[in-house]
Amino acid sequence: KATVSVLNCSLLRRRSAMSLLAVSGVLFCAAGAAAAGRITARLDDVGQDGLRVRLVPEGGSFADPVVQALQVAGVGGVEGCGVKRQRGDLEVAVDEAGRVTARRVSDGAALLASRALRFAGRTASVAFEAPPQEIYGLGEHKIHEVDMHAGAAFVKVFADSLNYGHSQGSDVTIPWYMSSLGYGFLWNTAAFGNVTVGGGAITWATDATSGPVDFWLTATAFTPNATAPGYRELLRNFADVVGYAHPLPEWATGFIQSKDRYRTQQQVLDVAKGYKARGIPISMIAIDWFHWANMGDFAFNPACFPDPKGMVEELEKEGIVLMVTVWPYQGINQSQHWDEYRAQGYLALNTSSGTPDGYWEAGPHVNNALIDATNPDARAATFAHWWEGYGQYGVKAIWMDQSEPDAHVYIAGDQWQFHEGLDRDFLPSWVRFWTQGFSSGLEQKGYRPGEYFILSRNAWAGTWGHGASLWSGDLPSTWAALSWSVTMGQGAGMSGVPHWTTDIGGYSGGDPASPDFQELVVRWFQFAAFCPLFRLHGHRAGGPPPDPVCAETNGDNEVWNLAKDRAHYDAMVAVMRLRETLRPYIKALSDEAAAAAVPLMRPMFLEFPADPACRNNAVLSTQYMFGPEWLVAPVTAANATSWEVHLPALPEGEQWTYHWNGTAVPAGPARVHLGGIGEFPLFRRRSL
Repeated sequence: KATVSVLNCSLLRRRSAMSLLAVSGVLFCAAGAAAAGRITARLDDVGQDGLRVRLVPEGGSFADPVVQALQVAGVGGVEGCGVKRQRGDLEVAVDEAGRVTARRVSDGAALLASRALRFAGRTASVAFEAPPQEIYGLGEHKIHEVDMHAGAAFVKVFADSLNYGHSQGSDVTIPWYMSSLGYGFLWNTAAFGNVTVGGGAITWATDATSGPVDFWLTATAFTPNATAPGYRELLRNFADVVGYAHPLPEWATGFIQSKDRYRTQQQVLDVAKGYKARGIPISMIAIDWFHWANMGDFAFNPACFPDPKGMVEELEKEGIVLMVTVWPYQGINQSQHWDEYRAQGYLALNTSSGTPDGYWEAGPHVNNALIDATNPDARAATFAHWWEGYGQYGVKAIWMDQSEPDAHVYIAGDQWQFHEGLDRDFLPSWVRFWTQGFSSGLEQKGYRPGEYFILSRNAWAGTWGHGASLWSGDLPSTWAALSWSVTMGQGAGMSGVPHWTTDIGGYSGGDPASPDFQELVVRWFQFAAFCPLFRLHGHRAGGPPPDPVCAETNGDNEVWNLAKDRAHYDAMVAVMRLRETLRPYIKALSDEAAAAAVPLMRPMFLEFPADPACRNNAVLSTQYMFGPEWLVAPVTAANATSWEVHLPALPEGEQWTYHWNGTAVPAGPARVHLGGIGEFPLFRRRSL
C-alpha cells in the first residue's frame, strides 16, 4: 500500500535546495528547480493496477471534467510538483515540468513517457513517445487496420464522429487503447479535442480545459517468456472502471430482419409470415424511422400501425421479438409533447438565440429540437412517453438511431447549451446519458440486464454498461465497406464494445437488380453470420410509390427478394441455418463478455498470442476468430475463386477442419479454392 505525502508547490520553492527521495507515494523535487512553468500533478489509485493522472499548471484546479469516462472514484492519492506512486504492478512518476513516465514494477519495463505538455487558454495537449508498438482500440473507424499504429498517421477529431457529413454514423470515438508494450490508456474527459497516432508520438488534445489534463493508465502483470501482453487483463481492468456489458438476451443471438422501411403493421406481419412459411430462421424484426405521426410523439402512427399490442403478440407467438427505432428529437410545434419539453427545459438550447431551435434536419424533415439527455428529468419524461407508446405493449428492443446526436450543422463548440454544460465540454458522451435513460427506465419496470436489448449508432466509454450494443451506421453498399467492416468490428471489440454488428449489404446504394450487389449481399451475409449480432438492413432501390399517409417503403430487403438465383438463395439460407445452430455458443460468448470483458469478434492475436503472423496487419485485416473455435476469413472482393488465410499452430490434440467438407487442414498459410458462391474460408478448431 502506497504511503501518501502532500507538499505544495510554494513550500517546494522555499525548500528548492532540498532533494527529496523518489519513492512510492513521496514527492520529489530536483535541487534548485525554477518555479516558472512548473506543473502540479495528482495521482489517484483507481482500478486494478491503475492510476489516474491529472496535470495542471501550478495553482490550477484538479476539478473533474464535466463528464469523465471513469465510473469509479479513487481510493487514495498524492499531489504536488513532483509525484511518484505505485499501484500494484504500475508505477507512474511526474516531474515538476509535467513529464510523465510509467513503468511496470515487476520487471522494470518502460511503458509510457511523455515528451510535450502544453496549456494555452482553454486548450491543452499532451504528447507521448511512440516507439515501435501495436495500438488497439480507439473505437470504430472506416480504415483497413486493426493496429492503429500500423498504417498512415491516424488523426481523429472527436467532433467529426458526431457529424453525419463526416461519419455517416459509421465513426465512433472511444478514448481508450491498449499497447503491445503492456499498458492501457484512457483519456478521461468527454470534451471536444482530438487524438493523433503517428509521427513518433501519440498526442491527445482537449478544447475545453476547465480542469486538468486527465487520463488513466493500467498495466498488465509481468509474465516470464510471454510473447504478447495480457490484452484480456487490460480489457477487464478497463471494464472495472467504466462498466461491463450486459449479456445478450437469447432472442438477440439469432437473425434480425430490417429495412428502410416497413411502413405498416400488415407489412411487418406479412414479412414475418414469409420467413416462417419458407422455414428460414428469424429471431427479431425491426420497424424503422417515421413510423410515428410526428417527430417526438414516441408512438406508432395509428393510421399505419393500428394495433401495437396485437402486432407484438402475434410476432411473439411465432418466436419473433419486435425492435422499434427511437430518435432523440422533438418536432418543433409538431410533437404531442412539444409544449411539455419546451416549458420544462428538456431541450438543448441554441446559445445564439437562447431557444431550442432546430438541431437535426434532412430533406423535408426540418425543425427538430434535440432532447437534453443530460437532464435527468428529461430522461425520465422521455422514457415515460416511450413506455406509454411502446413499452406497455411488450416492446423490449430499442434501436437508437441518430444517437451521436447528429446535427444538420457541424458542431465545433459553444453552439448548444445543455443541463450538463456547453457542447464542447461533453457532447461526445451525450450517448451515454441517452442509453442510461432507457436502461434505468426498463430496469425500474422490472427488466433485468440480459432481458432487454439496445442497439445504438454511437458509443462512448461505458455505454455497454447500459446494455447498449453498437452497429456500424450507414455504410455504403460497396466491397470496400464490407472490407472495412472486418476491421471495424475487431476495433470495436478491442475498444470495449463486445456486441457489434453491421447492415448486411450496406445501408445505401444497394440495388437488388444489380449483379454486383447480388454477389455482395451474399458475401456480406456470410460475414455477418459470424458477427456478434446478425442483422439485415438497408435502403434498397425500387419499391412501390409512397403512400399518402404512411409514406414510402423503398425496395424489398428480404432474403427471397435479394437472391439472384437459387444458388444465391441457398448460400444465404445456409449461413442463416448455421447461425441458428450456433446460438447457444454465441449466448455463452456473450455471457463471457459480460463477466470478463472479452469480445466475441476477436483479433487473431487474442487467441494465438505466440504466433507473430497473428499480429501482422495483412492477417488481422482479413480474418478473425469468432470466439475460441471459429476462424473466419470473409470474402471481400467480387468474383473471387480463391482466398488466402493463415491457420495458426494448435496445441497437441487439436486440429483445424474446413467447415464445408470436414477436411482436416494443417497449420500455416493456405490458399482456399472456393467451391462457388456458397463457400467462404471458414475453419473450426476441434479436439482430436
